[in-house]
Amino acid sequence: MIFRRLGIAILVLGIGFAGTAQAKTQYFTLAAGSGAQLHIGNGLALPIQAPAVANENQNFPPLLIPKVPGVFRVTATTTKTGTKQAITVKPGALHKPASRKTVGVWTSNPSLFAVATELSFFWPTAPAKFSTLGRTGAASTTFTAGVDGDSKIIYSPRIIGKRFGGAGRFRLRGPEEESGLIAAPITVYAVGAAVQPPCVNPLFTTRTPGSVTLPGTGTFGTTGGNANCVAFIIEALPTGVAAQGAAKGVTIMTDGANLFPAKGNGAFGTGPLHITGPRGTVSAFEFITPFVPGPTNDAQSTGYPWTTAMITITAKNALGQPEKFVISGDDTRTSMGAGTIQMVSGSLSNRNTSKLNANRAWLSLILEPNPQVPSMSALGLAATAGLMLLTAGYAMRRRIFA
Repeated sequence: MIFRRLGIAILVLGIGFAGTAQAKTQYFTLAAGSGAQLHIGNGLALPIQAPAVANENQNFPPLLIPKVPGVFRVTATTTKTGTKQAITVKPGALHKPASRKTVGVWTSNPSLFAVATELSFFWPTAPAKFSTLGRTGAASTTFTAGVDGDSKIIYSPRIIGKRFGGAGRFRLRGPEEESGLIAAPITVYAVGAAVQPPCVNPLFTTRTPGSVTLPGTGTFGTTGGNANCVAFIIEALPTGVAAQGAAKGVTIMTDGANLFPAKGNGAFGTGPLHITGPRGTVSAFEFITPFVPGPTNDAQSTGYPWTTAMITITAKNALGQPEKFVISGDDTRTSMGAGTIQMVSGSLSNRNTSKLNANRAWLSLILEPNPQVPSMSALGLAATAGLMLLTAGYAMRRRIFA
């Protein structure tokens, strides 16, 4: 009996020691409702589904990049009961398939009529690790980007020492790239002449009423128009990754390629002479001379990590109006680790044509409990082995002296 009691004591001691001194691993299921979204400046949401909501600051917008279908596990670790567990998210937790959309942005950027993309989004591109000290920098930190001296991002926790976060990048891909071919370009309809949009070229107004109807756009007007209503099409290949959510100070650049610089007549926005549609949206476009020299819009963007704290992102010299956004994350997980982690990030960019922007990103991870198998430390394993030896010895003793 004494051997059995000693073995049990060793086993309990080993497991108890493992629970206090060793990292405890838990597994959670990523729940529906988890998602992410990015914004470029004050007028363009990515994925492009609708115009961005102006001054979307503290509140999380509708998240357009959802969780992948099926069960997706997230790993959490902690060395102390009751603390906010560090988590690791495997690649591909969030995914939005490619879809084509064109939205007008001239109300927030006078150099552009509209922007269109056909990109899919994946997050993260590599295992993303978040922890209490995972966000780079001191508790309150100001980063100034090299793109412009007046562009900056400030991390300022609402609670002293609140620095939960880390890096996790987005991958942007086109349908062709997913088949191993080329990346889908970002198409920019830049203002090509001294005319304030919305506008319509006479090409689209000098026809008989009802004679020309485009799907989803309505019928043209018949008189007037502005011959200066022209635009350049600019197409540039994205780098494949977004700056938002990068480690501190990571800078990416597009290649600036003009795949299809073309000047054309256009019909943009709404009004008496304009095709029905959202203000600034390209409703119709006809080339004047394909492949004429056009402007470039190659971009340089510097990114920063995710955080549950508050960040202020500023581009004082953005076109149209200065941009300043204040957004915050939160961590409402229970002491057992289940619940919602909301993190925010930003980047600062500069482009040839559309110039400076303060960019934002939101991330929400909803963790639900997952069935777990308790793990055992090296001491626990040794204790178990010791118990097995003691049990075998006790059995042999009984057989010898029986």
